[in-house]
Order: sequence, then structure tokens, then C-alpha cells
Amino acid sequence: VDTAWDYHNQAGVGRGVRSAGLERKHVFVETKVPGCGADRSVGLLHCYNDTVSILHRDLELLGMDHVDLVIVHFPPLGAMVTRTCSVVCGQVREQWRALEEFYAAGKAKAIGVSNYCPSCFGCLEATAKVYPMVNQISYHVGMGPDPEGFQSFADRHGVVLQAYSPLANNPLRRSPDPEILAGNFTTGLARAHNKSTVQVALKYIVQRGVPVITKSRNPAHLADDLDLWSWNLTADELAAADLLRIRGHPSFACNRAEVSASDALSPGPHSELGLFA
Repeated sequence: VDTAWDYHNQAGVGRGVRSAGLERKHVFVETKVPGCGADRSVGLLHCYNDTVSILHRDLELLGMDHVDLVIVHFPPLGAMVTRTCSVVCGQVREQWRALEEFYAAGKAKAIGVSNYCPSCFGCLEATAKVYPMVNQISYHVGMGPDPEGFQSFADRHGVVLQAYSPLANNPLRRSPDPEILAGNFTTGLARAHNKSTVQVALKYIVQRGVPVITKSRNPAHLADDLDLWSWNLTADELAAADLLRIRGHPSFACNRAEVSASDALSPGPHSELGLFA
């Protein structure tokens, strides 16, 4: 279950988890805190204290004593303006310190980030006691197996990528990309496997080893989302999907040239790579 402070639905998520009749250990709950200045609740001048407050408020709203994963939703506001974290390293470090303490207290089983660029990770190289375990990025079929180098960067640093917007939704177009939903390529694969084009798009991400976040209110679509492990794309189909190109960018907060220059960053300590196994 993927939620966040700024989704304003954590109380309902908590009620849903409790009413599902499942043991807590069988439900993976992920939440998020806004980046410094990205929400009025996390001020630029009080980022550490505000983050600490929101982390504990997240648990109160969920009605839980821990979450399985908590991530920083965005880099600090200044990074989203300049498209690099190099100018806001102090804020990156202060906010990450709050997550490290939350993790050390047993309130989260894992901690990570979202929309983080190489420069954001670079800010943490000298100070992090726990390296980010997850980086949630925008990723969909048509972006290739290593979108703008984010996958290879994550592999070098022991970070698990997690995909949001797997159908190429964006703030301006809230519906799936037409090429994914009804394009010749995805339609052909869907017919070959007797699946939907949405299932094909999700399967590509999963088969590439990237955990994917889905969203639906439709029970039939939710059932389809769960039917991703009873079938596989063939090696040839996967290779062909690697070559498909549909416009997308892993993070709206990143300079596209950053990853290519990121080899200078030393690899971070390996995180819990089996987190989503």
C-alpha cells in the first residue's frame, strides 16, 4: 500500500489495513514525507524538526507503530527549481538525518527517497549513516531498460528503484499515454498473451526487476494488477520492448545530464536489496 502525507488519505489507509483481516506482517505499507519547502508543512528553515514531526504524525494517522518503508517524496524545493541538489545539500542532509533516526528507532523497516538525482545522493556521501535503500522514480515501458542511467546508478550504489506512473501519466495528462494504452506494440503483445495493454506495460517493469506502484479503484483492474506472475514476456518480446521509445523522464527534479557525470560518486553501502523480493 503506497500512501503519503500529502495524499491526505493515511487515516483511511490505516482503517483499510486493519479491516482487511490480514496480519500486519502480510501488508507492506509505504508512506512519504514532503521535501523541504515542497509543502507548507515542511519549512525551508525548519526542515529537520518539521520532518521529525510529520514522520510521527504519519504513524498516528495510520494507527501503526511502524511502516515498512518511508521515503522523502521530493528533493528540497530549491533543487526542483535549479534541477540539482548541489545548491541545497544542507537541507538534503538535515531531512535525511530525520529519516535515519526514525529508522534507528524501529519506526520504519526501510528508508529511501523519491525523484532523487545523482547530486542529491552526492549530498549524502560524506554524512549518511544509512544509505537510501530505495529511489522511487517515474518509469514506464518505452523508456528503455536503463532510463537516463538511473538503473545503472542505482545498481552501483546498492539502491532499489521503484516505479511510479507506470502508464506514463503526468500532471498535465492524468490518463495513460495513448501509445501504451492502445499502441500497436503493446496491443500486439496483449493479444499474444491474452492480457490487457496495461498488464503488458506493468509486466515489462516487473520483469525488468523494478517494483511498481499501481493505482485503481476498479476491482477488475486491481485483479489484473495481481495477475502479473502467472505469465512472462518472452526474451525476444522483452528485447523488443527495450527498444520501444515513449517519451518520459525519471524525475522532474533532475538535470538530464547529471547521471552521465555521476560515475565520480563513490558507491554507497549496499542497502537491503531483498526488500521487495
